[in-house]
Amino acid sequence: MKKIENATQNLISKKHLYPHKAELEIGEWKKHFDFYYVNTIIAMALNHCIKNHELIVNGYLITKNSLYLIATSHEKSIDSALQKLEMHITFLLKINPQKLKKNKYEIAFVVDDEDVFYAVRGALFEIHPLKNNYLISLLTGKKVTLPYFNPELENLKSMIKNHPFCSVIDYSGAIGPVQFL
Repeated sequence: MKKIENATQNLISKKHLYPHKAELEIGEWKKHFDFYYVNTIIAMALNHCIKNHELIVNGYLITKNSLYLIATSHEKSIDSALQKLEMHITFLLKINPQKLKKNKYEIAFVVDDEDVFYAVRGALFEIHPLKNNYLISLLTGKKVTLPYFNPELENLKSMIKNHPFCSVIDYSGAIGPVQFL
């Protein structure tokens, strides 16, 4: 703090927060692990990013194929925040090993770092813009009502109502897997 003419002035400028709305399509690595294991690892990585102030999560939905993420960060592009998320997911996969699926009928009982590295060697997510305004509103805890019946909206409401990896749980008062600050 610096005092100039009896006025206190803050020398540290506040960083800007940039909004991000993205559909992150989960890559081929998901096929090597169990559905709940993948979702739990993603939720743990999101928690890590929240605790380290790399992301402020406003809404999320983790499905079998995608992570729908509505967040803000200090970065203009979501790429750097996504890179930190991917690095932590890779770290979590290495320290929390699970049996790798070799094929439909075989499971490897010994997992070493080479197997995990091979399973996650490519990009973990493919970024797409999230354009579904109904989904954005629902995931951020806003109520969406229309004067007419919309089957797409009703399907979204029924899908996220009791989904175990969704921010709607947090907005309804329960405790979800991703902790908001």
